[in-house]
Amino acid sequence: MEVRSMVAVLDYPGRRPEAPVTALGLDGMVPLLTDPLPVEVTGPAYAARLDGFPGPVLAYCAASALAVHLAHRLERPRALVFFDPMPATAADVARAYTIARDQVPGSSEQAVPVGELPDEPDLFLKAVHEDLTQRTETALRAQGLGDDAIAEPVAHFVRQHVAYLAYLLAAQGPLPREPVGPMLQILSRDHPDHRDWLPEGELTTIRIDSDRAGLTAHESARNVVLSFLSATTRRPH
Repeated sequence: MEVRSMVAVLDYPGRRPEAPVTALGLDGMVPLLTDPLPVEVTGPAYAARLDGFPGPVLAYCAASALAVHLAHRLERPRALVFFDPMPATAADVARAYTIARDQVPGSSEQAVPVGELPDEPDLFLKAVHEDLTQRTETALRAQGLGDDAIAEPVAHFVRQHVAYLAYLLAAQGPLPREPVGPMLQILSRDHPDHRDWLPEGELTTIRIDSDRAGLTAHESARNVVLSFLSATTRRPH
């Protein structure tokens, strides 16, 4: 059994060792998070940059929040599949920022206060952009490189980390409560059930006897997704 329509995938590229959603091996999978990645710090604004996809959406972990925001802004209900869904937290943002800073050798500038981010995410991200740019430029100039040589690597480094921080910021916080369509959450063996965070409405929960790293590559997960999508695509709208 295969899905007859295209399915969108919301899965941040290249940021974790776990199997990506594309490991399901379904036909017609279209990744929505591709370069250039959105740099928006709220769920609705981020989702607005992903508009235009008519079919079901498969999302991993924190990207589940963006899938809900995307479905919420579209008129036609759509099936949503979440793999180990959970909201991003301020601790996730702080950790990602720390990792970015630690990748710059010899960096000694004072860090941007992460505690300010819940109230002013736009200002926080702007400050982080400036901070990482300054740190990276200083480190590369200390190696004897001139401005022409460092411009592109600095821009690339900063763009990578700022885009990921924006993604985490957008995936924070409460979700719209209104139903968005039939939902399926597939949980790995030890992942907590965050159903209270997800919108109201029809929700099916399946737990797979798999660790988190192999969840989306597990044959049982693939079969559950195929069955769910096959049933929902046959429904009248």
